[in-house]
Amino acid sequence: MQKTIIFNLLIVCIGAMVAAGCTSTVSTSTPTQATTGTIQPSTETPFQTYTNPTYQLTMSYPSDWQAQEIDPSTCWAVRDYGKNTCNLVNFFSPTAADGTYNTFSVDVDNPTTSTLEDYFNQVTSGVENSYSGMTVVKSYFQLKINDDKAYELIFRKGSASTAPPAIEVVTIGGNNVPYIITYKSLEDPIFQKMLESIQIPNTTTSVTTKQR
Repeated sequence: MQKTIIFNLLIVCIGAMVAAGCTSTVSTSTPTQATTGTIQPSTETPFQTYTNPTYQLTMSYPSDWQAQEIDPSTCWAVRDYGKNTCNLVNFFSPTAADGTYNTFSVDVDNPTTSTLEDYFNQVTSGVENSYSGMTVVKSYFQLKINDDKAYELIFRKGSASTAPPAIEVVTIGGNNVPYIITYKSLEDPIFQKMLESIQIPNTTTSVTTKQR
């Protein structure tokens, strides 16, 4: 009888030890899972808003970029795509360690009677005439700016792969005013964010452009 009692006590103790071991295993795995799922805080640069009341242009740009607004009385100049357009605003990124930086420019032209396709072809021809041996990387025809159709020309200002890159995006807004967006980079998510943020008139407004 005594042996039976001792035997039963041993079984109870062993069971308690096994249970304690299982409990310990579960409790140690929980913190590990929680640590693995921790979300790191975002370090993305905040954006701020630029507005041009004359052309009713609104867009966002990184807060650490510099905005250079051009005086309307001096904004008309021949650009690299061969058009005598008004350079509204330029944005400059911080200078990198190697001395390089990106630029994002917005120009407008006088109202046009051309279709977007014809106007884009004029811009493309102007770029080709400006840069001997220019290499077209891609022409894209399915963009949207503020619900308006837009065309994109991606190119290098020379035939070599090391030639300076550029992107031209063309759309025609309200009053048939062409907008030309230029960017000095081929692959950059910041460019896409800035481009997608653009709001321009897409219906007839009272905007008046300077005549050549």
